[in-house]
Amino acid sequence: MLSVSEQTVSSKGMISMDASASTAASGTTASGAVAAGAFFATARRILGMAGGTAVAIVFLATCAAAPLLHIGYSPVLTGSMRPAFAPGDLLITAPKAVADLQPGDVAVFTPPGETAPYAHRITAIAGTPESPVLITKGDANPAADKWRARLDQAQVPVVVTTIPEVGNVLLWAQNPVQRAIFTALFGLSLTVTSVVWILRTPSKVSGQPSPAPSV
Repeated sequence: MLSVSEQTVSSKGMISMDASASTAASGTTASGAVAAGAFFATARRILGMAGGTAVAIVFLATCAAAPLLHIGYSPVLTGSMRPAFAPGDLLITAPKAVADLQPGDVAVFTPPGETAPYAHRITAIAGTPESPVLITKGDANPAADKWRARLDQAQVPVVVTTIPEVGNVLLWAQNPVQRAIFTALFGLSLTVTSVVWILRTPSKVSGQPSPAPSV
């Protein structure tokens, strides 16, 4: 039979052992949480870099393939075609045979007496199918265009879709000085991002050793 003092010592030993076990379990749980957080942080960085690289590759591939597929693009400079597209948007065009043009198409052509191409909607077609004469109008303009554009080529670019605001980027990049600055900053950002990603190794925090249970 245990005395009161022996029972007290035994109880203290059990409490101490329970506290040590609880501390060890807490340390293990904290270590697991830190490791999981570091894993997900690394995964997010890798996915972010992969996503950015994929976008850049797709953009470069599109630019390279556009001439082969006869796909054109040009920025919008004026608001004559609102609300279909606005200044700063980017027009994506594809060639279409002049014999297949129809009212409603938005053709890109250089009107007689002008030096810059226009993208206006065809409202009527005169002449012959092989050499049509286009009557056009900007959607935002109150009246039809003053010119009558005769097309002598076999095909003419027609707008197939638009990308909002991207035309501003293209206009900015067409400036030689700005293009050089953009290229330098892009290369610098890629270098810095790569170096930071390499150096930021997730810290491995191990649990502290549990104290020996007192008996």
